[in-house]
Amino acid sequence: MPDEIKIVFVLGGPGSGKGTQCSKIVENFGFTHLSAGDLLQAEVKSGSEKGKMIDEFKKEGKIVPSEVTVELLQKAMQNSPNKKFLIDGFPRNEENRIVFEEIVNIEPVLVLFFDCSEEELIRRILSRNQGRNDDNMETIPKRLKVYMESTMPVIDYYSSKGKVVKIDSQRPIEEVFLEIKDVFAKLEL
Repeated sequence: MPDEIKIVFVLGGPGSGKGTQCSKIVENFGFTHLSAGDLLQAEVKSGSEKGKMIDEFKKEGKIVPSEVTVELLQKAMQNSPNKKFLIDGFPRNEENRIVFEEIVNIEPVLVLFFDCSEEELIRRILSRNQGRNDDNMETIPKRLKVYMESTMPVIDYYSSKGKVVKIDSQRPIEEVFLEIKDVFAKLEL
């Protein structure tokens, strides 16, 4: 994939506001929003063998194999006329990060990290009612534990490269977005 492509990874726990803020970024900055979760969900809904395998992983609160997710992301980027991508909810772990960099061969220009307390994440997940089979009190604690153990090393890695901007996402939506607008303006995204 060509070098002029700009990728922003958007990370944060389930319910931290990634989807909400990504919509605003798309509207204001012309990015294409790729949600790893949405791409995986679409594959599940397609009824394919790959979709059935993805569904089993999700039901167990486990992370889908990196190659599967990277393949779906790469295909979506190749099929888009845009060169600016927000990749939401990915990489979820170090293996995802390494596989993405090996296969796609592009590093993000920025990693937005939405920081939110566990109590607030649980409250938001339970109130959002998106019809997801993993939005329940049995699965949520597992998802948050997997997220903390798996994703924080990715955030630490990109922090060491000066690419992470930590956003307090417990604030009102517009307040969070004002901070994001400042970040994007400074980086000329």
